[in-house]
Amino acid sequence: MEMAGERILIVDDDMRNIEFLRDSLLLPSGYTTLCATDGAQAVQLALTGQPDLILLDLQMPKMDGFQVLEALKKEGIVIPAILITGHGSENIAAHAFRLGVRDYFRKPFKVTEIMEAVDKSLTEARLRKEKRLLAARVELVNRQLEQRLKELSILHGISKAVASVLDLDTLLIRVVEAARYVIGATQTSLFLLDEETGNLQLAAVQTSDDPRARVPRQSTDDSLVKQVMATGRATILRVPESDDQEQSWLVLAVPLKVRDKPIGALCASRADTAVPFSDHDRYLLSALGDFAAVSIDNARLHESTQRELAERIRAEEAVRRLAYHDTLTGLPNRTLFNDRLGVALAHARRNKQRVAVMLLDLDHFKGVNDTLGHSVGDQLLKAVGDRLLSVMRESDTVCRMGGDEFLLLFPEVAEPGHARNAAERILQVIRQPFVLGRHVLRVTTSAGFAVYPDDGEDGDALVKKADAAMYRAKEEGRDNYQRYRDEID
Repeated sequence: MEMAGERILIVDDDMRNIEFLRDSLLLPSGYTTLCATDGAQAVQLALTGQPDLILLDLQMPKMDGFQVLEALKKEGIVIPAILITGHGSENIAAHAFRLGVRDYFRKPFKVTEIMEAVDKSLTEARLRKEKRLLAARVELVNRQLEQRLKELSILHGISKAVASVLDLDTLLIRVVEAARYVIGATQTSLFLLDEETGNLQLAAVQTSDDPRARVPRQSTDDSLVKQVMATGRATILRVPESDDQEQSWLVLAVPLKVRDKPIGALCASRADTAVPFSDHDRYLLSALGDFAAVSIDNARLHESTQRELAERIRAEEAVRRLAYHDTLTGLPNRTLFNDRLGVALAHARRNKQRVAVMLLDLDHFKGVNDTLGHSVGDQLLKAVGDRLLSVMRESDTVCRMGGDEFLLLFPEVAEPGHARNAAERILQVIRQPFVLGRHVLRVTTSAGFAVYPDDGEDGDALVKKADAAMYRAKEEGRDNYQRYRDEID
């Protein structure tokens, strides 16, 4: 098994032996040779020439064959050797093999045996070299696999952390922080297309000078980002500083795509004096960009859903308010009043308490509308509602029946006298002047009330009897209150 070009060092103090081995055996077989006539020269050639095999004579001037092998061993050089000597013995052979000699021949030797030993030693050396190279390649591949697994683990962890974030600003900050960590960049930035305007924005950035990532949301016209978004391919460019043409940056930019539609770009920058970006850096940033694009789309969808949900809740609240409140004054309407009256009566029955219902009507309100207009009349109704609320308990209810009529509920009344006191306070507060723009109005009200269980057992009966009492107050000259009495009917 021959390999042309393999280098063999011939060491012998007899030049005739060297010439015979070189010219008659080795060169015709395709090997190249180095020649030394003493041990010192042999060591020097072994160190500088890096032969694949040494044919070594034992007896030589300056250094014998054993001393050559020991010198090479001391230098950490391992080269297969075949020892050739004219003075052999069992002790010499044993010592030679202890020093790593592959084969041992006594002079005169047989040519076929020497060539077989040369081929065998070189084949073994070749296999050992291939084994070392293979082991080195396996070790390199293992290191690369370990590095890839580590990076994939990091990317997986980052993707989980990023995917769990639904707040868009927080997500953008985490993405630029992750990109700077994974790539080891000086600065990372993320650009997004504004969903409403379609304009490009610098959405997030982190630099080595300021470790806190920011969300500036600044409009920009970055040509590199637009190029990357247009081509859909990752790009590495050298970009000069705007104020220093001698200083430039290496920029790696990858597109952010959702369903093959570009939504922005993720960029990492280093000074051009730093280590250049590699294809592996491109792969890592692209993988992170894919995670980021999906997460940004999810966050935007979440924000849109939350806005729609909030709008729906506001709409439902508005519908509920319209269903239970008067549109002019904002006070509860008759429907809500009836609900609260039912609850108050049920509570009063359980706890043997009283409930008072009062109905009041503004005196001569029609005159206000006729003389000053309905706008002023509406202002007066709202002002009356506010004053009624100011003199009532938090547990009481003020309801606008319609027109200029207001219906009041007083739960947990200890005795009828408390309802009379409330009626007096209400008449007094309504008598105070109302300042409505440039108009100062003085109005009065007539009120009537009925008390559970003295005057009625259910809500409808109480409201009807309070209404009857209110009309008796009108008949009594207005600006007064009346409690329901049987003779009123």
